[in-house]
Amino acid sequence: MGTYAKIDATVKARNGDARTADTLLRTTRIHIRFGVLNNCTADHTNPVGAVCLENAVIPEGHTGPLDERCRPDRCANSTIGPEHLPIYDSHQRNQLQLINNPSTPACRRDLAERELDIARSVLKMVGEPQ
Repeated sequence: MGTYAKIDATVKARNGDARTADTLLRTTRIHIRFGVLNNCTADHTNPVGAVCLENAVIPEGHTGPLDERCRPDRCANSTIGPEHLPIYDSHQRNQLQLINNPSTPACRRDLAERELDIARSVLKMVGEPQ
């Protein structure tokens, strides 16, 4: 059982709330960046496996992941919560509209198809129907 699963089980066993979970997370030294598109569990002092750092130019003095290069569909450090699903669902629908619009230029349609693949991959990770 992973660290997060143990914390979740402990919170449930104690009939805890978000504050209890936050306290337990802080004491276990798990690094979590709560974001709009996902939550990142990469350790800021040792971000091994962070896809955002692959082939990246890291600014001087920066530690941890690079949020603007995040790929939740490819990174093991990324977690998707229920609060993120409406964003990916909306993004999926917008990309489908672009793809199905006959006036969309071919190059824009290609980009929309790549974005659609990402949105679908993220939704598939959490078991959402596409």
